[in-house]
Amino acid sequence: MDLDTFITTLYVVIDDWYQSEMAEQLRRARGPAPKMTDSEVLTIAVAGQWRVGVPWQSERGVVRYMTEHGEKWFKSMLSRSRFNERVRDLWALVIQLQQVISEYLNEDESPYEVVDCLPLPSCSNSQSLKKGHWLWWGTRGHGGTQGKWYWGDQLIMSVRHDHIITGWLVGPANADDRAMLQGLLSYRHGHQIFHAPEPWRPWRQVVKPTFLGPQLAVGQPNSSDYYLADKGFNGFKWQRHWYQQFETCVVTEPARNAASGRLPRSWQKWFRGMRQAIETTFSVLTQVFDIKRLNAHSRWGQYTRLALAATAFNFGIWINRSMGRPDLSHATLIC
Repeated sequence: MDLDTFITTLYVVIDDWYQSEMAEQLRRARGPAPKMTDSEVLTIAVAGQWRVGVPWQSERGVVRYMTEHGEKWFKSMLSRSRFNERVRDLWALVIQLQQVISEYLNEDESPYEVVDCLPLPSCSNSQSLKKGHWLWWGTRGHGGTQGKWYWGDQLIMSVRHDHIITGWLVGPANADDRAMLQGLLSYRHGHQIFHAPEPWRPWRQVVKPTFLGPQLAVGQPNSSDYYLADKGFNGFKWQRHWYQQFETCVVTEPARNAASGRLPRSWQKWFRGMRQAIETTFSVLTQVFDIKRLNAHSRWGQYTRLALAATAFNFGIWINRSMGRPDLSHATLIC
């Protein structure tokens, strides 16, 4: 798909949804008409998340490109500061758009969802030691596929078996994975208070993360109430707690010291294959949308950037399916 067709398709879908669902709610009561409509701003912001097959490599780059070459799509382009301000103002709308696409792509009931955490480094470990660094709101955590220490936050995400992103939440890097999932399930089921199970030993109590947000992005409860997770979400008390509080089954591989013993190798391979949906989703988000380099200067900007990346990912799957392409061929969608 060439860039002109991609931008046009993206704009038509976004504008149709905006005019039918949001235009009446966001009608301006007074003042002059804006230089760019909300649909145009959303189109550029979502398209600007691609880093492969496009002539830009950053949000600043997409604004520069649209200023110089975007007249055939949009009559006028905002300045970079004004455009960023408009996008941040529409961050909640972006999350709703992501969830609308997710529901639209729900061709059949998902038998389960897969959850996992992804590190969101905000700077290098050496930069985090400098006093007065502008990325002051991160924490030190340990995780990821390489199992290294990093400075920043972490993202917990839930996807369906067909890779569609249904919800996500951001928390501190030093938070326990199970505490992150507790926050996601609590918000999905309308609980505002963080409840953790009583630990076997008092000093192993899992504390509530210092922040979890945004609540709007968690999505709806899984219809099947089954979640697949890795060993970081293990623990009999936690799994019983989730079932008793939310009637939700979180399935993981048993711990090494579990009374039931380890799964047979063939079962381990089967279970990890079922969980591959979240791993491939993280891979596409990292390689195509560069989600690990948000370069956000505020929590507000971080939420907006993550919402745009999740929306772009779901939208890419929708286009790929409409063209008969593999769901995760985002990297070759634009050429």
